[in-house]
Amino acid sequence: MTSPQLASSLAKFAEMEGRHPRLLLATASSVEEKHHKHVATLFADGGFDVDVAPRHSDAQSIALQVIDCDADILLLIRTSMTAEDRVSVADLISALDALDAEYVKVGIVGHADDPAAGNVDFVCDLEHLQTSDCEALIDYILAVEETRVAQHI
Repeated sequence: MTSPQLASSLAKFAEMEGRHPRLLLATASSVEEKHHKHVATLFADGGFDVDVAPRHSDAQSIALQVIDCDADILLLIRTSMTAEDRVSVADLISALDALDAEYVKVGIVGHADDPAAGNVDFVCDLEHLQTSDCEALIDYILAVEETRVAQHI
């Protein structure tokens, strides 16, 4: 269920952008694919438009899909610290930069102590992922959007 605060924030975003906030969900390796449905459902129920990158996508194809679906957020499920990543955070950020998409916020769904946490905009702890994470994320995006809009006035 969407909280009144989240509903208000989503309405504010929709007023500014003309649509709901959109995120693209991708996985770092095949180990994380089992979490796709849970994470996608949580954010969709929280009011986000959710697109899912195809299985086995590489960083360049994920970055292109971010552009194609006009995503505000790229969310990488990265839960295993031992699995070999098919997609690294550094490669994703480089691919986005190459497409002039540095405005896209990049986050990890995984563990707060992820070594890549310092390279992304936010981390959602998979074990405690809940609606409050959606609220915090939309508040963060709104703050960024309001700053961006204010710079152009």
